[in-house]
Amino acid sequence: MKPEQHALEESFYRECARPLDAVHAYEPWIGRWPNRCNNRRSGTGRFPGLGTIRFYAPDHIHISLRQPIALNRICRSCEEVCDLLRHLRLKGGKHEKSPAGQPG
Repeated sequence: MKPEQHALEESFYRECARPLDAVHAYEPWIGRWPNRCNNRRSGTGRFPGLGTIRFYAPDHIHISLRQPIALNRICRSCEEVCDLLRHLRLKGGKHEKSPAGQPG
C-alpha cells in the first residue's frame, strides 16, 4: 500500500473516532499477503466496545456498530460515514446531555 493510502485511511479512522468519543490506534498493513502466521493482530477498524468500521475502498465502507445503537450498513463515501456518525452522536443516549439534577 502506498504512503498516501495509509495517510488517507489513518485520517479517515481518526475522523470516525471523534464523534464516537473513541480512541483508534491505526496499524498499517505491512505489505505481505496474509497467512495464518502473519495475520494475528486485531487490525484497523476496530473500536472496542462499539464495533467496527472497515475501509475497503473510498466507495465501499462497512459499518457494524453495537453502540450507541445497533447499526450494520455499507456506505459509498467517507462523507456519508461522517454524516451518519455525527447523526448517531446526536441521537445516541450515551452522548446526550441530561438536564441538571436529573439522572442521565
